[in-house]
Amino acid sequence: MIQNRLSMTLAAGLGVLVGFSSFASAQTEEQPADEGVKLITDIDLPSPEEIFKAHVEAIGGREKMKEIKSRHIDGRYVGRPFKFAARLTLWQEFPNKFHLKLHEPAGETIELAFDGQTGWERQPGIGLREVTGVRLIELRDTADFWGEANWEERYIEMNTLAFIENYNGLDGYGVHVKSLSKREKLLIFSHETGLYIGTRTLTVHPDTGEPTEFETVLAPYKEFGGVKMPMGMIQRYYQQKATTEITYHKVIINAEEKHDFSPPAELQAVIDAEKEAESDGGAPEDE
Repeated sequence: MIQNRLSMTLAAGLGVLVGFSSFASAQTEEQPADEGVKLITDIDLPSPEEIFKAHVEAIGGREKMKEIKSRHIDGRYVGRPFKFAARLTLWQEFPNKFHLKLHEPAGETIELAFDGQTGWERQPGIGLREVTGVRLIELRDTADFWGEANWEERYIEMNTLAFIENYNGLDGYGVHVKSLSKREKLLIFSHETGLYIGTRTLTVHPDTGEPTEFETVLAPYKEFGGVKMPMGMIQRYYQQKATTEITYHKVIINAEEKHDFSPPAELQAVIDAEKEAESDGGAPEDE
């Protein structure tokens, strides 16, 4: 379950399944409404394409984005499964290389990475292992260097569903999207700035086992190399206090020192051995 929580954090709210209908019902019958939040659907809404393009321009535009090839981020992580705040280190390289490391003062360390082809993770009590199947598809989505700015390749379905008033103090548009892994979520973009400001998904609460809304709210943006990025995020289950808080303290773009995203040697040896065994097993027998 750690994998699922980390994936949600890094993709700004990855969930198992989401639909705007669930978001709307959470405001009306199933749960009390968010204070002051209002959904407006009976107006002319911009297309998803218009909203995504406005976001791209708001963060700096395609030309400036092309100049940034890597990021090295240092920050702070507060949330499950750690009891204390953990140091966060994140390496990213265009187009989709990604390596997250969380290190708690008590000594526990969690890692999650994707080198462009292979995904891997390291967790206390589980050890080092390859990420495969649907989780690999979602990890590849998480590793996308430009995230929502790469909307043309990320999503197979998009629909502008409502204008949202007073979403965490801001007004914005809600866009329902479905990714290649069939995962669905509601993305929210600021009406004033065009910036992507949050996500809502439907997931399973780890304590109750019941379906519940999971919300990600992005921190204010800061510019690096002419391109803006959020300086962290908070995440919480519907109408609860923040369950996870991430704060970025330092961001280095286009660092001279290259980072190695590949699996550790001991895991790569296992992966290579499995591939060789599959190759031998699939080869025709000598006549």
